Amino acid sequence: MSSYPWLLQVCAHGARASGRAKGQVFIITEGQLLAERITLVPQGRVPLAEQIYRQIRDLARHGRLPSGMALPSSRALAGQLGVSRNTVSAAYDLLRAEDLVITRPGAVAVLNIPATFALTERRVQTVGRPVSLAPAGHALSAPLPATVEGARLRPGRPDPRLFPRDAWARALRRAGRTLSGDALLYGDSHGLAALRRVLARTLAETRGLHVDPEHLLILPTVRAGLGLLARCLCADGDSVWLEEPGYPGAMQAFGTLRRVALPVDGNGADVSAMPQDAPRLIYVTPSHQYPTGTRMSLSRRLALVARARECGALVVEDDYDSEFLWSGRPVPALGALAEAGEVTTLGTVAKSLLPGLRLAWLAAPPHLAPALIRAQTSLGLMANVHAQAALADFMDGGQYRRHLERISRVYRNRGETLRGALLAHCGNHVAIPPLIGGLHMAVRFAPGVDDVAVSTALGQAGFGVPPLSQFYQGEGSPGLVVAFAQADEMTTREFATRLARLLA
Repeated sequence: MSSYPWLLQVCAHGARASGRAKGQVFIITEGQLLAERITLVPQGRVPLAEQIYRQIRDLARHGRLPSGMALPSSRALAGQLGVSRNTVSAAYDLLRAEDLVITRPGAVAVLNIPATFALTERRVQTVGRPVSLAPAGHALSAPLPATVEGARLRPGRPDPRLFPRDAWARALRRAGRTLSGDALLYGDSHGLAALRRVLARTLAETRGLHVDPEHLLILPTVRAGLGLLARCLCADGDSVWLEEPGYPGAMQAFGTLRRVALPVDGNGADVSAMPQDAPRLIYVTPSHQYPTGTRMSLSRRLALVARARECGALVVEDDYDSEFLWSGRPVPALGALAEAGEVTTLGTVAKSLLPGLRLAWLAAPPHLAPALIRAQTSLGLMANVHAQAALADFMDGGQYRRHLERISRVYRNRGETLRGALLAHCGNHVAIPPLIGGLHMAVRFAPGVDDVAVSTALGQAGFGVPPLSQFYQGEGSPGLVVAFAQADEMTTREFATRLARLLA
């Protein structure tokens, strides 16, 4: 018997050993009590031996079994638990492997619990200082300023009901059957060669952007590309120019850098208003400014590229939804104006297909591409190879273009309908410019309106429309950023009437 017995006063009506007199005192050894503390799931996914091992280990770690306690023999514990002796022996072997059990010839096995292993309540409370986040960790883990409750009309979300499920499933099945060799291992870490080739051709045809397939990096998200550029090109104290108002995700991605507001008006970002200080990066959304929806004029584009060339900065063009154009003629990507690698262009299928596919790309300047590819591999920023193969098949066979034509008609109609309903219900309480493209609109309020309060009230009704003022680094004008990709007739009517009541 162990030197740590429990003395139990057992009443006749509560005793498990029936027939004992009321008030009789008897001794239950620790080994006997051990069986009562173990609960097994016979048909569970974890083997019985491992269940026994884990539970004894956890009891010891939490101070419920003392060091030096004699364990019952494998035969005795097996009988008490209703399992085979081999099962208990295997559990004991696992405990011995961690030096939690000591066995001596001719003696019972005893628990050996190091003082540093046991987790008592007192020890947990007196543990040393926990690991804390670095400044970069705080910046990356901070909540986005424009995060609100509600899912309806939330920016950044296409309509999943329009996703071509059957066609995509066929493309994935072909990828699963045909992919082989190094593509399934560690080859082409910066992207499947077939996808980079078809993507380079597509960018040349649709965006006027001529890029060597070897200079394309396939990434899981645009934010992954922003983080890659920041880590490779910037040091502590470097500055990045960010559009004002601008994309909160970029503000977060560049959070450890010195962020300088780049003003935006009806013609897009205006570098002429910026000081002579040289930034390392200049982040812009020229084709469809986020969140205002304006398009950067050609003169502004030329000025931006020239300024970057003069000061040795890299322009980061986020071409996130240029597939959707509702008025005017298509404008080439800003990267098409670069002559000496002043621009890197990022794109994604998050809006044209689904964000959950985790497929984006970065067209790197030739002189930076090799280093960025190596850094991408080092950071593990690779996309799923089967999804890449499916997208290559989807684009190469013309299905992607047909899909865009189909959903563009739907999205444009929803955007125009929502804009018309808001103007009809809210009147002069809102200002909404004609839609140029994209899947969202900026709904502006009169000065003095508390757009945070309006956004919060709409969030309680299930609408995830963030306040426009929170897209500014400083004080901003009031309004809402409203997506219309999922704006069906009922949602449009309800949103317009609710907003009208709040602004009345």
